[in-house]
Amino acid sequence: MSMERPLRPWFEAYVDAFNHNDFAGFGAYYADDVIFQGQAAQVIGRDAVLAFYRKVKSRLDETLDLLAFVAAADGTRIVAEVRTRLVAREDWPGMPTGPMKKGDRRESVNFILYDIADGHFARVRSARFSGGQGARGA
Repeated sequence: MSMERPLRPWFEAYVDAFNHNDFAGFGAYYADDVIFQGQAAQVIGRDAVLAFYRKVKSRLDETLDLLAFVAAADGTRIVAEVRTRLVAREDWPGMPTGPMKKGDRRESVNFILYDIADGHFARVRSARFSGGQGARGA
């Protein structure tokens, strides 16, 4: 990642694309061989990450709120504190982080570490800080 481009606006554009289900937009941030270690999936490769999110976002509304952001001075790493909100649009008994019924809501706060190489996320690691179950019903 070039130091000429500030990382926070670049990352905020990623979050915006994610929140608007712009798969081409947020998918462009992932390296072809990205290692993705999330709460609900551990996959390798941009195509696998996008397939995972297509499945999730076909059943849930998922949005991210950036709460805190720290970038390494050399542009190789981002640490973000992110609030994740999930709202089930349909019953999903096989949801990887636990069953959800239509209308269920979950909120969690997560720390996400992004390793950056050649302007793309090379590795993404997520750890839950708080929450997870949230309120049931509409």
